[in-house]
Amino acid sequence: MSHRIRTGLGRKVAAACATVLALGVYGLATTPAGAATTKKAVLTASVPGVGAILVDAKGHALYVHTDANGAAVACTDACMTAWPPLTVAAGAKVKAPKGVKALGTTSDTHQVTATGLPLYRFSLDTQAKQAKGDGVNAFGGTWHVVPVKATTTKATPTTNAGTGGVSF
Repeated sequence: MSHRIRTGLGRKVAAACATVLALGVYGLATTPAGAATTKKAVLTASVPGVGAILVDAKGHALYVHTDANGAAVACTDACMTAWPPLTVAAGAKVKAPKGVKALGTTSDTHQVTATGLPLYRFSLDTQAKQAKGDGVNAFGGTWHVVPVKATTTKATPTTNAGTGGVSF
């Protein structure tokens, strides 16, 4: 192998490494959100208009997607672009904020769950303490923020007959 080929290859490898590093710095790398970090994947925050809810490590509201009976509705394909799932690395344990007891993960996708329902973020929540997706009816169900009070026990969501929504 000539010196010229090795130099060209070295430059390509260096450029690829720089790109991956830059993406990681800006949070655009392909690793799952909240994956294997020392930070908690789920926190709590008071969000105007909805109160004390679960948020991700960046302070963005976390949502569940349910049908009229409070059962989880799958979010796949295009849905996951608008509503990215909150995941952790395989084998990682979800560290819950003080008082929050109903967190876990799915065994297959390592998606974080609250009261057994998978958690998602909303792409239009561009800043911390926004909850623009609360009450949105899309992709076969309704999106709800997760109130902190719903996660203090192993409670399960129930249908709110008055509004057709979900109460925790």
